[in-house]
Amino acid sequence: MQAFTSFAVATYLDAALNRMDIAVFLVDAELRLLHANDAAAELLERDTALRLHGDKLLQDAMGGDKSLAQLVSAALDIGHDSNAPQALCLHRSGRQPLLLTVLPVRASPDLPALPACAIVMASDPETHRLPRELLMQLFDLTPAEAGIAQALAHGEALEDIACALDISMHTVKTHLQKLFRKTGTRRQGELVAILHGAPAVLSRLSDVPPHSAA
Repeated sequence: MQAFTSFAVATYLDAALNRMDIAVFLVDAELRLLHANDAAAELLERDTALRLHGDKLLQDAMGGDKSLAQLVSAALDIGHDSNAPQALCLHRSGRQPLLLTVLPVRASPDLPALPACAIVMASDPETHRLPRELLMQLFDLTPAEAGIAQALAHGEALEDIACALDISMHTVKTHLQKLFRKTGTRRQGELVAILHGAPAVLSRLSDVPPHSAA
């Protein structure tokens, strides 16, 4: 097999990151932005919880007693347990919070000259929605069942789903029972949990609304 060049590997990794709907930033110890995937660039354009000041990634939203700078510093601390999660909840007025996770990226011992960097992943609960096609394939759902599963995973109540789809509560509950059977769950909480375990890497695939499905 022909060996991949470092440039080829970087190109493939960048393409993979751009398929994700979670925002991924690569920063150095000084919070200088080294790379951002497409979702990260979109987040900076539409949101004020995070922003660029010059070439640095900064937070504008409140994060309680913790800050992004503290999380990156702790993640890159050699004496710190690299397996310990570094997480931050950025509160947004009248909206769901932006959820940050920070992980260290340290160079291989063969490349000691490369500085340590951190990956900052930002998940926006308001925009993350599992693709209907993915749910249909995973659990053999109909378009209608997948649409209701989407809404449940997004935190919508059964009454709101019925109103949005202009169907009766009886119809919604019938679909819910079928979802329980097809996913091997018994309660709504279990169903939502298994839905959120679906592969997020595919979540930027174009979704197909129920009325356009063949």
